[in-house]
Amino acid sequence: MGAPTPLAVLPPAFYGGKARARRAIALAVIVLVVSVGALAGSGRIDLLSVLGPHVARSEWAFTMTGARALNGLGLTGRGITVCVVDSGLDAIHPDFALTHIVAWRDFVNFRPGPYDDSGHGTSMTGLIAADGGLRGVAPEVQLIVAKVVNSAGEGSPENVAAGIHFCVDPGNGLPGADVISISLGSKAHLFVESKVEQAAEWATARGVFVVASAGNDGTSDDGDVGIPANAPLVISVGAVDSSGIIAPFSSIGSSENRSAPNLKPEVVAPGVRLVSTGLGARYLTTSGTSPAAAVVAGILALLLQAKPSLRPGIAADSLVRVKTAIAAASRRAIDQVLPHDPWYGYGIIDGPAVLALL
Repeated sequence: MGAPTPLAVLPPAFYGGKARARRAIALAVIVLVVSVGALAGSGRIDLLSVLGPHVARSEWAFTMTGARALNGLGLTGRGITVCVVDSGLDAIHPDFALTHIVAWRDFVNFRPGPYDDSGHGTSMTGLIAADGGLRGVAPEVQLIVAKVVNSAGEGSPENVAAGIHFCVDPGNGLPGADVISISLGSKAHLFVESKVEQAAEWATARGVFVVASAGNDGTSDDGDVGIPANAPLVISVGAVDSSGIIAPFSSIGSSENRSAPNLKPEVVAPGVRLVSTGLGARYLTTSGTSPAAAVVAGILALLLQAKPSLRPGIAADSLVRVKTAIAAASRRAIDQVLPHDPWYGYGIIDGPAVLALL
């Protein structure tokens, strides 16, 4: 066995260079942390969107609308039933493990149990009722789910109208919904017939709160909100971004032959890059007046929990009272010029302010 090979001795400059590199890296980290802190302090960067859990990135929407302030009062939607008229629900998503589904009906494929072959309905329902990685606006509501569109988001006016009727009267002695959430306005071609509008008016005539997306017309806006958001007592919802600026796709509303508090849209809510539940235990980012309407539907559930005398069938003027409070209490947006604006409606919904007026 020979003598061990001596270790190579590197010149002193090598070790000095490593020390300088470590100091440079440490300095760069300090500069980065200080810079990010300064940007966060000035409001130019959202640390939550950079570092926070993926599913927490909708919290800005729940805070902007006052939903979390209402949750802080102990309001969770308990005892209130919300019906989602959409593409169905992936009920095996872990965020719906505790959700009570009162009734389900598939008007497309006639399957007996809840499912969603599109994902749209699951993401809208998540903003309302998820209770897990994502916590929706009203996590303790009961759900009625009506699947009325297929995997491509297409369906017939007859199915959508039947879904609305099912929300109000699910049969088998079950009580109907207090709130119906319809986030299908972007598919306005579905509703060229009046059946959907008539069904929405039938529901509101029975005191049921119907919330509908204003539509995503964008640059091809036809001058009014979609169907059934155009029905008088329906609450039509446009979309704003995290700065409270109207989304470029959000449909304009017409005031022709309408009077307060039924000018369209009635209100706006966050609808740009919200994170919600997706198919297969996933989460996704969604934009449109659809998620904005879902957020408002959840807030209505909280308000009805706080004021049960306003639930359907108890007071004849409940819808008008709530809509009047929304018109008076909504927060004026930065770019909003008039008390009622054709883009912003009466403003950004403010749940606690509405509750104070009720």
